[in-house]
Amino acid sequence: TGGGSGGGGGGGGEKAATNPPRCRLRGFGGECLEYPLPYGPGQWPASYNYSGAFPEGFVFGMATSAYQIEGAFREDGRGASIWDTFTGANTVGMPGATCSYCCKNLPCPVNPSMSDIGATGNVACDHYHAWRSDLAMMRSMGLKHYRFSISWPRLIPTGRLQDGVNEKAKAFYNSLIDGLLDAGITPYVTLYHWDLPQGLLDPPRVQGWWSRDENGRPTG
Repeated sequence: TGGGSGGGGGGGGEKAATNPPRCRLRGFGGECLEYPLPYGPGQWPASYNYSGAFPEGFVFGMATSAYQIEGAFREDGRGASIWDTFTGANTVGMPGATCSYCCKNLPCPVNPSMSDIGATGNVACDHYHAWRSDLAMMRSMGLKHYRFSISWPRLIPTGRLQDGVNEKAKAFYNSLIDGLLDAGITPYVTLYHWDLPQGLLDPPRVQGWWSRDENGRPTG
């Protein structure tokens, strides 16, 4: 009795097709590069083959980005970010979430390019609510310089000034900056940390930074 022909005459020696391993890091020519792995336990370098010193006046500090720490992605009038769309967050009804590929019904789809399905900035470090305790930790560390980014879709929900500025976002960032100064920490602001409002990206109708009207003027 034995295996043999199976359905439709397929050869018994054929092997099932397998998917090639996913490339996580590509070079400028498109070639797959070996992904740099972190050091394992007990494998930290004992010495380094470089020397020198930082110049006088060099500023040491700490940095964050709004999407990675703030959370509160649907609170106080924040608009949809392109990252919300990419990660499959619930953007239904959010300001700016009107693109042709934006989520219309739940559950919202996750971009297939994501390597960590389910990771979002919906809550993140909850800095939007916990910024006072975060500042207390910074101060206890002796931090003197802090760079953070302002969330464009939080401040200008659709990305367009003519649609209005979010006053609650202004109050949040003003309070954060005042708190940093009161703690003796110098704030440095990143105006854009890849947090584009979804309302500015819907190719070919709206092209993000490069979006222009029929007269060549920026539409953002």
